[in-house]
Amino acid sequence: MPENTKYQRRFEPYEKELIEIRRHLHRHPELGLQEFETSAFIRDYLEKLGYRLTKVEPTGWIAEHPCQETAAFADKKQVVLRSEMDALPIQEQTGLPFASEREGVMHACGHDGIVATALILAKILAKEKEQFPVKVRFLFEPAEEIGEGAKRMLSAGALEPKPDAFLMFHYAVDMPFGMAVHEGQASAMINGMEIRVHGKSSHWCQASQGIDSIYAASLVVQALHDLNETYQGKGPCLVGIGTFHGGEYSNIITDLVTLRGNIRAAYEEDYQALDEKMQAVLQEIEKRTGTRIEIEYPKPAVLPFANDASLTRIAAAAGKKVFGEHFILEDENQLFLSGDNAYRYFQKSRGLFSVFLAGIPGKTYPLHHPKFQIDEAVLPYSLEALYEILAGISREEEN
Repeated sequence: MPENTKYQRRFEPYEKELIEIRRHLHRHPELGLQEFETSAFIRDYLEKLGYRLTKVEPTGWIAEHPCQETAAFADKKQVVLRSEMDALPIQEQTGLPFASEREGVMHACGHDGIVATALILAKILAKEKEQFPVKVRFLFEPAEEIGEGAKRMLSAGALEPKPDAFLMFHYAVDMPFGMAVHEGQASAMINGMEIRVHGKSSHWCQASQGIDSIYAASLVVQALHDLNETYQGKGPCLVGIGTFHGGEYSNIITDLVTLRGNIRAAYEEDYQALDEKMQAVLQEIEKRTGTRIEIEYPKPAVLPFANDASLTRIAAAAGKKVFGEHFILEDENQLFLSGDNAYRYFQKSRGLFSVFLAGIPGKTYPLHHPKFQIDEAVLPYSLEALYEILAGISREEEN
């Protein structure tokens, strides 16, 4: 703990269990819609605490404690807290003693820490019962990484009846020990894209009879790179290529190259402008090379969402109390260009997205990296901050 963090800890007795749960989940990661062991672990843990669980097929849970149906909770506000469960198809390379035991699967996005923190918060609620400041419905969402979880949770009644607030949180490693909340917009508009460059196959000894799709595809990559450098939008934005596939034989001009990438923008107007500029760039390359180029967005775009102003003030007060000068209130120019299917929740309820900073100096590998690690020392503080946010929501009308 940094010396200038003076928060008096109230939940220290839970820290050992919090870390143990996180490490157990880290050892046993599961991909989206396959989180059967994780789901069973959550079920068993919550049932022992007396929670009533509603299954969200195939692996998700909505959990509430029966104590919240008593008269003591009649006038308390309802808050929904969401936790993601799924891991990523990544081979872990951290060398940690509790590294993933599943080949090619890793919690490289901190969901193990999120679930562990939510479970301990659920335990505190079960212990405090009528002393707990608000009613809390816990969501354990599967398949967040593939964009399938939120709509399944909502179809199962995750926000019914409509709550007073929706909360979500994440761990990031770009800075050590702290907490950050965006004032206003808190996520980007993003989408995956596929670009297919069609040429004409020929043997390289008769190159004039072919149309080189690999060459044309390389021009596409260069053009999109240049677009990132030249386009000046209202806010942060980019386009990027993540995969490049084409060709089977070294002596054949291939007739098809498939590029897969993504488009990200803080504002929808920039998203639309980038899309239009990409279309124009691809048409120019078609004319230049004689290829035919298609661009497709296989899924609808993930929409941005914004933090509620009142909840942001509550989070700022909680963050300053727990993290002191390590709390950061960020504006939209500091927006991290990530997206989340949680926008579906924000469409139905006012919400708050908090980020807990858990970077380890010298080991700050980014999200989705095989060496991604979070500083476990931050987990107990995030638990304290979430509790303080809930307490702040309970007093909201007094502010």
